[in-house]
Amino acid sequence: MRRLVSPRLIACCFAVAAIGAAAVSTASAPATAARAAEARTVEFNNGRWFDGEGFRAGTWYSVDGVLTRQRPARIDRVVDLAGGYATPPLAEAHNHNLQNAWGVRNFRGRYIDGGVQYAAMLCGDGADRDKARAALGADAPLDVLYASACISSSDGHPLAMARRNPDGSLRPVAEVHDHDYLVMDSVEDIERKWPRVRAARPDLIKAILVHSERPERRNDTRYFGMNGLRAELLAPLVQRAHRDGLRVAAHVESAADFRIAVEAGVDAIAHLPGYQIWDGRSEADYRLDDADIALAARRKIPLIATAGAAQLVAGKDVAKLERVRALQRDNLRRLLAAGVPLAVGSDRFDATVRAEIDYLAALELMPPARLWRAAVQDTPALLFPQRRIGRIAKGFEANFLVLADDPLSAPAALDRIRMKVRRGALY
Repeated sequence: MRRLVSPRLIACCFAVAAIGAAAVSTASAPATAARAAEARTVEFNNGRWFDGEGFRAGTWYSVDGVLTRQRPARIDRVVDLAGGYATPPLAEAHNHNLQNAWGVRNFRGRYIDGGVQYAAMLCGDGADRDKARAALGADAPLDVLYASACISSSDGHPLAMARRNPDGSLRPVAEVHDHDYLVMDSVEDIERKWPRVRAARPDLIKAILVHSERPERRNDTRYFGMNGLRAELLAPLVQRAHRDGLRVAAHVESAADFRIAVEAGVDAIAHLPGYQIWDGRSEADYRLDDADIALAARRKIPLIATAGAAQLVAGKDVAKLERVRALQRDNLRRLLAAGVPLAVGSDRFDATVRAEIDYLAALELMPPARLWRAAVQDTPALLFPQRRIGRIAKGFEANFLVLADDPLSAPAALDRIRMKVRRGALY
């Protein structure tokens, strides 16, 4: 997006519902070099370390930012964890609040203070991505992926939201198309507009489906700007992206969207269908088919549930929220039982992944250790598959948090972060 936008508009790929129903300062080069030298070889003792199932007492060492259990010949620094609980840091798999420079300036501290070291912003364009990265700073203890190629239809989400100016006026449609998001209405558009995708230099692609099984929505003015790609476009779009080595995350709303995305071979599903039940629709439109779940499991396609977004959609309507929660419990229970990988992301402009962890914990669908693995182990691995992160293990990056309490038994443990470590250095 090429203009300063309001917080409502930055969150452009959350809430189709909203439109349809310790901070780190920038260090000087000498200071950075001195800190790196000081932390080159560090002993972290007297800690309890997350092993994927629970916390085990022990000592770990960071050698040039990499974890090892073997004591180095030389120790530059010893850090006493004082019995704290050491865990890989958090990852936010779906948000929009770091999507441009304004968002970074306003929300950067929330991520860093909350122990989030990895994140994905799932829409936007190349110009805003470049400005956001510059505002974030090269030395920030936070790695962000940008879906700077966000693809929908000419009448699709996020058009209705992106047109809205803070004063209530509407931008011209032509000003939004192929700027705020890329428009593809036919198979021919994919190849014709692929140079625009490449020019955006995306870390991954976001493809948007919204009740793609209901083409009659396109002739209904109530849904103008709230639709998505035609179903038949997704598979060739995914194939084209994969030829360029690009991953595709699919925004889905309905169970039919989920099926189309899985059959197309996307690399991640960006929503659990049913965080909202559209007017005129019922639970049946969002209840996932067991065969589709089984295919997602076989193909190991991760689900970024964003289940807690239902709270924003429902607002103060308790009955509406409980109806959605019942649907979410049913879908998630079967997804987890089938072995579909779960990644954790909030898609909440007002929060980070911490809100989604709390929401999923309240659904009581999985043991605490499984949810924690999804948050700190599986989600980082999804975002950065080429890096050795997300585990306390030999050869992995020395990135971790130290909590005062055990997060598997104390729901508010993230409120008491004693220490944050990045490649062996405290921040």
